[in-house]
Amino acid sequence: MKRWAGCRRKRYTARCWRNRRSRRRSKITVPNSLSVRRAERAIAGADDVFETLLRCDALSLALCGEDAPYVVPVNFGAERKDGKIVLYLHCADGGKKLELLKKDPRASICAFRQFGVYGADSPCSYTADYESVCGSGRAEIVTDEPSRLHALRVLLSHYTDRVFENESFEPRALAHTVIIRIVLDAVSGKRRIVRK
Repeated sequence: MKRWAGCRRKRYTARCWRNRRSRRRSKITVPNSLSVRRAERAIAGADDVFETLLRCDALSLALCGEDAPYVVPVNFGAERKDGKIVLYLHCADGGKKLELLKKDPRASICAFRQFGVYGADSPCSYTADYESVCGSGRAEIVTDEPSRLHALRVLLSHYTDRVFENESFEPRALAHTVIIRIVLDAVSGKRRIVRK
């Protein structure tokens, strides 16, 4: 290999290492929050974390699988009760998700929005603008009918910007719909938005 190519590679790797090392310096922990390594990107305040979650369209649900973690994208609705974020998910009345939840109710979530990827000449100069919310809690299946209907209304309101108060649901569809509630015991949010 030519000598100049090796020098360029050393400069490139040194710059990448410096960038990576400087990112490790800051770490914050907020009460009832997951740890966020980059303090300047942490979303401070429960209200702001909740509003960020509501702006997300999809959520990844991670469950404890038999041999490996099981992650699945889901639609969701969210509300706050007693200072905690409560998520509502719906699914069919069978499948791997329900099997795993019945064996182990521990669950983690991640919701995010990405606004764009930006960079210059160097591979290390690329970055993305985003906002995200991660959390963990215990999942439970909602069985009583008023709570099931409330959960479906919260979920529908999240995607339609409508408030469903007195509308009735088709009984046949409800009979095959399972509602999952997850109360997040720990939650954190991160945001990086440079370009508008």
